[in-house]
Amino acid sequence: MEIEAIERELTQFLEKNILTENVKITSDQELKEAGLDSFSIVEIILFIERKFGFVIPDEQLLPENFKTIQAIALLVHAYLTN
Repeated sequence: MEIEAIERELTQFLEKNILTENVKITSDQELKEAGLDSFSIVEIILFIERKFGFVIPDEQLLPENFKTIQAIALLVHAYLTN
């Protein structure tokens, strides 16, 4: 799966389930700026596990890996291509 497709999946999930109605987010926008908190990050992690079928190892649960949609997509892509 391409990085752009992963970004689209993540963006759709955020816009439908976490962000306030009519709030849009770009792939390089910091999630904290969009109002996401640690509980939102947990929801994203659970979504990734369900959608992409793998558990993110504890050593990858770093703030920089969940700073933007782009960063998350790169992490997911790395695991899907290994």
